[in-house]
Amino acid sequence: MVRGFSKRKLILSQNLAEKLKSARENRKLSILDVEAGTKIKARYLEAIESGNWTKLPSAVYTRGFVLACAKYLDLDKRETLGLFETELTYQKSQGRTNLVYEKSLKDVKVLITPKLLGYSLLSFFVLSMFAYIVYQVSIFAGSPNLKIVSPNNNTVVENDSIDIRGVTDSDIFLTVNDENVPVASDGHFATNLKLHRGINIIKVEASGKPNKETAEVLTVEYKPKTAMTDLPVNQ
Repeated sequence: MVRGFSKRKLILSQNLAEKLKSARENRKLSILDVEAGTKIKARYLEAIESGNWTKLPSAVYTRGFVLACAKYLDLDKRETLGLFETELTYQKSQGRTNLVYEKSLKDVKVLITPKLLGYSLLSFFVLSMFAYIVYQVSIFAGSPNLKIVSPNNNTVVENDSIDIRGVTDSDIFLTVNDENVPVASDGHFATNLKLHRGINIIKVEASGKPNKETAEVLTVEYKPKTAMTDLPVNQ
């Protein structure tokens, strides 16, 4: 009588997580010990030992982690990687074709090479030159800035003179009622103007290099104090 064949279900004695955790504990090593020995972050080691694949990077990186752990723990690399490939196949069968984790900015590492440094310096130089040219063109083509700090428009004063103060661009030709007024290196200017009784029109004009001009016109009224004389009332 010929015996029939019976099917047996193959059950792994240990999965990848159990194998790595067991090997670590047998050597009385902590997660931090393995982190120091393999340069793999502790959170990834914990994810591997707990089988939490959603907290691991891509399959390529995870495979490197597993290989480094196997080497550090003196495990059979072929056998350990076999367990990894088996579990990776299972993950793919469940529709998880990529291992993904939430990557923070502190995990991003950039390798600085002489070539990269050269490109960075060149880019910085080009951008700096472009910004400088734009700035110079805007100064050359634009009208001068001009702001009158005092007095306010439509001011009424009792004195026969008034201080005109303001700020403009440096290297600007400035006049107040066609009289030249010097401008300080920081753009500030000040002058005293004599007033006549009644309404005074004050024109402040700033002229730039390409014949660009900015003007402000103020109205100031001079009303001097008058002495009041008490006249006798006829009885």
